[in-house]
Amino acid sequence: MYSSILFIDDDYNILNSFKRSLSPEYRVHVADTPEEGLRLFEEKGPFSVLVSDMRMPGMNGVEVLSKAREIDADTSRVLLTGYADQQAAIDAVNKGRIFKFLTKPCPLQTLVPVLEEGIYNYKLNVSNRFVGERTQQGLVGMLSQVLAMVNPAAQRKAHRLKNFARHMARTARPQQRMIVEMAAVLSQLGCLNLSQETMRLYDGGGIVGHEDNIRIREQFDVAARLLMHLPRFEVIIEVLGLLHKEPHQFPRYDDLEMQETIPLCTRILQTALGIDSLLASGKSPDAALAALKADQPFYDPALVDRLVDFTFALHNEVLMYVRATELTSRMVLAEDIRDDDGTLLATKGQPLANPLLAYLHKVHRRIGLPEPIGVFLPLREYDL
Repeated sequence: MYSSILFIDDDYNILNSFKRSLSPEYRVHVADTPEEGLRLFEEKGPFSVLVSDMRMPGMNGVEVLSKAREIDADTSRVLLTGYADQQAAIDAVNKGRIFKFLTKPCPLQTLVPVLEEGIYNYKLNVSNRFVGERTQQGLVGMLSQVLAMVNPAAQRKAHRLKNFARHMARTARPQQRMIVEMAAVLSQLGCLNLSQETMRLYDGGGIVGHEDNIRIREQFDVAARLLMHLPRFEVIIEVLGLLHKEPHQFPRYDDLEMQETIPLCTRILQTALGIDSLLASGKSPDAALAALKADQPFYDPALVDRLVDFTFALHNEVLMYVRATELTSRMVLAEDIRDDDGTLLATKGQPLANPLLAYLHKVHRRIGLPEPIGVFLPLREYDL
């Protein structure tokens, strides 16, 4: 995997030379057109290094490497140039689009060290991204658990938003799906300072007091501020900051990947918030979808259409009653759980995430819980 290299050049003699000379040490693929090269890059990847000629019919090397970066940003991208193209190559390097540029003709003693460095750089990119994503996911999980303990209703809303967003983003790139799902969960952090009663009224479309209404309007800004000092959350913060804005108010980004990702993730999450609010107010799924489609340009009709086949009803869940020792993380509470003194321990509709499950088991061992307990058991396992 780490020694896979793709060369794109319209001179087949050069491609044959590279393949003949390098194949004993590397897994070499070649393409003699930009279009074929990008197809191979997407279908046969991942590639550790991509080497592209600058001057080719239809698409130059900088454009090829830029498109490749959108497909897989981890790959080390190298540009082969003639002397006349050196300024374009320098500009591409300075803008962060490519890893290295080499002048033609390029002897093997010059090329091979660059390939080795590119392979090392690829390994480093993959490792850093893996560690970063695991760190992000761990932080999101921890914050979701905090939300569940402090404001279970807000955590339930976050879970619903995540399911809506995941469904709409199913055709997006993996990185975009991860961003929008994390943003959906973290969007409710601003509700930490809302009481359970206020959250119930807000979530159900009821009337809340003036002070609480201000907090609700500022919730996404509060969530963004809470995340500001965490590493690697810059894109999510940007998405949260745009949720109250219409598409024409979105800024433009110099980075092409961000220009595609941030507006898409924002609009998906806006649609998730819209459908959740309408359903909570008592509208049927059909009426809620029709209302969203009528509210243009704030909601994208194409995204709303992706929710048509979403399973809104609970017909895929069964209500059953279990003992406290039989509670599992696959269940959702169908009723409030209180101790013998009437103290609320967990609320109806709350997913039994592991921290809550461990807490309830601990309480049951110490003082016991009223049994049986009503729960919804999904017929298919949800990602709770």
